[in-house]
Amino acid sequence: MKIKSQNLYIFMIYGMLCAYMAGPMLSFLAGVPRIDNPLSMVFVLSTLMIAFFENKRFNSTIAFTLLSLAVMAGWASIHFFISSLTASNYADLTFFITVPCFFYLLQSILLHHPNRLQFIRRLILVMTLFISVPPVFELLAGIPLVKGDEVIALESGVIKGLFFNPNNLGTTALCFAPAVLFFFNLQSRSSKDTLTGWLLFLLLGFIIIISASRTATMLYLLLFLGNLMYRGNALITFIAVFLAAVGLYSVPTEWIKEFLLSLYGNPFLENISSRLYLFLFDLESDNSVSYRQEIYHYFWNHPPLLITGYGPKNFQEYFGGHLSGSLGFNNPHSFIIELYLGFGVISLLGFAGYVAAYTAALISARLDNRQRFFGLFCMVVFLIGGFIPSSILRLPFIWLPCILILIDTVYRFTPAHAPPYRYRPYSAANRQ
Repeated sequence: MKIKSQNLYIFMIYGMLCAYMAGPMLSFLAGVPRIDNPLSMVFVLSTLMIAFFENKRFNSTIAFTLLSLAVMAGWASIHFFISSLTASNYADLTFFITVPCFFYLLQSILLHHPNRLQFIRRLILVMTLFISVPPVFELLAGIPLVKGDEVIALESGVIKGLFFNPNNLGTTALCFAPAVLFFFNLQSRSSKDTLTGWLLFLLLGFIIIISASRTATMLYLLLFLGNLMYRGNALITFIAVFLAAVGLYSVPTEWIKEFLLSLYGNPFLENISSRLYLFLFDLESDNSVSYRQEIYHYFWNHPPLLITGYGPKNFQEYFGGHLSGSLGFNNPHSFIIELYLGFGVISLLGFAGYVAAYTAALISARLDNRQRFFGLFCMVVFLIGGFIPSSILRLPFIWLPCILILIDTVYRFTPAHAPPYRYRPYSAANRQ
């Protein structure tokens, strides 16, 4: 691959990610039209053109994974032609079909990059800063960066950074957390790498906590404890967790209730404490939990047979008359359900192929046990994380951690340099 081509691919990756992260903010603060919507289609078409003209020699695992993602997104793209899409639905679908494009460009970059680990670390660092810095600024300055509903506005104590709701923020931070450990801590070459990894990991943990996502917080704590145990402190960590659990269990319930209720004066603390209070003491009154249960219960008991699906966020025909509210008609709060209802069984099988290829590659690769554990845990986090936000169609970047881990695992023992192309005029003297 020519160096110029590789630089172009890197520019495309960073440009598209910056558009996704900064586009809503620029639209809200500066009135700039959303740049991420048109750039997504440009990104897809450009990648298709590159793939058409580029040499297509793939490792078998990479080829199968790319094929699975292409089937998943390609089958979904038929709704450009068979469904009547609103502007919002068009954006949902366009964002979603960029996933195999990210995979293709990243594998092309990493196959030929002279320092793969450095490239991956820089990409994760940039994304971590996009995730973490805006919420901290929002919290300290009291200035919202994107427009949201009144219920999830900054005045209501809700921190969401560059995202439209805190669940998207928490899910994105959660998905990148295991990748930080995998590439910084578990492949550390110096104390600086380890320290950087811990700082980024703890920063993402802080963002997850202020997002008030209970599922994301629990998964992050499991990830944190798992990291401590794999550092050779398994017994000490287990004893500390056991003693902490006993200590918390011995605290009178009324004290905990009074403490959580005492935080209600501050809008920011009230948002976190109220969600924790409902989770611990009054889960039946949590409308978000009960409504999700309605969706999952109906889908489990009445699974349809769908070839092409209903289209993106167009599920009223299926859920109509069976849910207590209309939110599930657009957002079923589960990526797997949304994928199947929206795009049918072919896309779902493509996604299953991607998960299977990832799992098989991590299990069979020559990795140490810690890297294998956290690599597989990253996929578990992604799968469970798909249940946290209302939809992940507009979050293509949360696929990046698993994609980077897979490509790094497959190409780790592959020579990183492809010989640069040099033009040599033909002459009889050059013949041997």
